[in-house]
Amino acid sequence: MNKFVRIALAVALAAVMCVSAVADAVVPSIAQKSDINLVSFTCYDADGNPVTVTGTIIATPYLDRANLSTDKLEDIEAAYSQLLGIDNLTDLLNHLPDDTVALYLFDISAYDEAAAVLAGGGTAELILECDLGDATSVMVLHNYEDDLWREEPSEVLSKTQVKVTISSASPYVVAVSDGVYITEPVEGTVIDNGIDVSGVATTSTMPYVIGGVSCIVIAGVLLIVANRKNVK
Repeated sequence: MNKFVRIALAVALAAVMCVSAVADAVVPSIAQKSDINLVSFTCYDADGNPVTVTGTIIATPYLDRANLSTDKLEDIEAAYSQLLGIDNLTDLLNHLPDDTVALYLFDISAYDEAAAVLAGGGTAELILECDLGDATSVMVLHNYEDDLWREEPSEVLSKTQVKVTISSASPYVVAVSDGVYITEPVEGTVIDNGIDVSGVATTSTMPYVIGGVSCIVIAGVLLIVANRKNVK
C-alpha cells in the first residue's frame, strides 16, 4: 500500500469518526446535575382529601446520593444502571415518544406522617423546580419496583417547575422530548437519537459536520491521485 493510499484511508477514518461523533443528540448528564429541588408538597389521604402532616418529603438528586440511606442508595444506583443499559427510554415504557430523554434522576424520600400517608394508600403532590429548557413534552417516570417503571401524573407549571403526584417514595426521572438543550457528552450521559432541536440554544455540531464532509472529499481526491499513480 503506497503512502497516498495510507494517507487517504487515515483521512477517511478520521472523517467517519468525526461524523459519527455528532450522530447522537446528547442531554446533560444525569450523573452531574443537582439543580432539582422540591419546592413544596401536599399530602392526600386514600380518599383524596388533603391532610396536614408533621413529616417531610425530600428530593435527592443522583449527584447527592451519598446522603441517602443504604437501601435508598442501592435503589437509585439500580435505576441509574437501568438508564445506562438502554438505547432509548422506550425500552422502559414503550408508550413514550421515541425522542424522550432523561434530564434528572432523583430519589424521593418520605418521613414520619408523610411516609404514613403514602403507606396507607394516600398520595403526595410535589412541585419540583428544575430546568426544563424548551421541551414541549415533560414526563415524570417512576422506578417503583426493581426494573419496573411507570409514568406518574404530572403537569408543567413553567420552564422551571413541574408538578407530579406520587404514591410511593422511590427513584424518579424527569424526562423530556423535543426541544431539549444539547451539551457536550460527559460520563453518565443518556444518549438518544432523533431529537428535534430546531430553534433551541445548542452546542453547534455544524463545524464538525462540515469538517467531516471536507475530510471525506479530501480522502476521495487522495484515493483518485493514488489510483492514477498506480495506473501509470
